[in-house]
Amino acid sequence: MSYLDLLRTLTTNRAERVNWNELQTIVTNHGIYDEDVVDIWRKDPLYIERKILNYAVEAFNLRVNFEFILGMGGYSSAFMFKMTDGTASGLFLDEVLDLSIMEVFLTVWAVVYKPEFKNLCKDKLKYLLKERLVERVKYSRKNPMVDIIQETDMSDLAVIQAFDMYWATWTFVIGHELYHLINREVLSVREEEFRADRFGFQLLLRFIKDQKEGILPKEIDCFYEEYYLAPCMLMYTFRAMDRYRTVPLHYGDSNSYPSPEERMQFIIDLFETDVPDDMDTTKGNAFLTTFLDNFDYISED
Repeated sequence: MSYLDLLRTLTTNRAERVNWNELQTIVTNHGIYDEDVVDIWRKDPLYIERKILNYAVEAFNLRVNFEFILGMGGYSSAFMFKMTDGTASGLFLDEVLDLSIMEVFLTVWAVVYKPEFKNLCKDKLKYLLKERLVERVKYSRKNPMVDIIQETDMSDLAVIQAFDMYWATWTFVIGHELYHLINREVLSVREEEFRADRFGFQLLLRFIKDQKEGILPKEIDCFYEEYYLAPCMLMYTFRAMDRYRTVPLHYGDSNSYPSPEERMQFIIDLFETDVPDDMDTTKGNAFLTTFLDNFDYISED
């Protein structure tokens, strides 16, 4: 992908707000600057998202009419909506949640590769979860993600792994919301959420399979087998968010959402039924364990 994902996410998703000099300096220092990539990103900051969405719709032969919207919503989440006249639908992904997920991954992998920066990363993650994800402090031009990369001098390998996991998670979230658009059954809230999670996971597995077979477009060639459990990492992020909410979410009955712990266990249970037998899961399982161990440390009070 020639770091198109890195360029698209380093400051904000809105190209008009980007400090291009700062961006070029960071990318150049990592030896990854590519003028063609920057040109693509300037013209369409959502280039990768659209590629993934289009491929998902075609791969699953979905008959849906929708628009993808990235912006500042009322709370840090992703959701779908349907027009009252039934002519169009939409998938909305909150910009704060979108970039914050990426920052969480970068923070954790900075700790993995640079354990001497645990306290620094712990402070940044606390700020991220409490002030930005939950209380929705507006983004400034100075992005903590840039700080993490610069202050910890993260290796290219750590950045690549964080971004690959981010795109795996992003695809899972979009698949989850697509299910809500295409579902026509009357289900309890919990049942629909679990089914949406399964559809999102199946979508991610399809991308991994198609990349392995050389079918996936090269522009989105970042779906490796070792990141198949990235959705579980997302649930851990949601669990940490819950601790800081001023109004706790209600879990437990058929009319409430399943808890992050329940959703994570549900995904793990799909190992026996949905994960292909020929998938090499050893490294993916190790990545999940490493992530959870380090996330627990830097997210604890």
